Amino acid sequence: MSLVELEIRDGVAIITLNDPDRRNVLTVPMCEAILVGVATAEADQSVHVLVVTGAGSAFCAGADLKDLEAASRGDNAAVQTVYRSFMAVANSILPTIAAVNGPAVGAGFNLALACDMRVASHAARFDSRFLKIGLHPGGGHSWLLLRALGWSRAARMLLAGQTLDGEAAQAAGLADMLCDAGSLPDTALALATPMVRTPRELLLRTKASLRLAEASTHADTFTHETAEQTWSLAQPAFAALLKR
Repeated sequence: MSLVELEIRDGVAIITLNDPDRRNVLTVPMCEAILVGVATAEADQSVHVLVVTGAGSAFCAGADLKDLEAASRGDNAAVQTVYRSFMAVANSILPTIAAVNGPAVGAGFNLALACDMRVASHAARFDSRFLKIGLHPGGGHSWLLLRALGWSRAARMLLAGQTLDGEAAQAAGLADMLCDAGSLPDTALALATPMVRTPRELLLRTKASLRLAEASTHADTFTHETAEQTWSLAQPAFAALLKR
């Protein structure tokens, strides 16, 4: 059995964490497979969108306690591999969607937060968990949480231990869409459809511009977007519009 399944369907790459008996805990072999899956999806010119989900009842239960124990003795190699796996998703050139089918806990919550968009089933549960087990958050969790929720909500989840189910996550803006568990794959694919229909290079360049805008000034973003829009004016998609 593969710990990570990669399916490419109609322009969408679906990465499924596939260790349901262990609630898709982020072991080193699984994280290495995630890295391969992201790289494979990015290299495939037919792929416009990357979806990440979990098999079974959990999205991802977080890091392996054995790896955290090793880190407590000074051996950080496994934990660093966990970080690299969800940062590969966070840094992906592709638009990314987390299809959260169940609990997303600790580093598993990081994996969901690393995605650009999140679709949640009613069974989803988002739980920072770090302080509850005596750990400081890791992997940039506080930055990801602040970006997704703002200060007050992030503080409640991280400092006060609040968890959000699927309905509460949608109300808080953490989940973009809410659905029944059985319709989660179709809901994620429906969210991906407009992006699949967009020319791939235009889509990827626009995501890159969005990322630049987040860390830049209005003036710098204005200059960058002006150049990118000029590029797009000469592309076939816009030329086709003029011929209608």
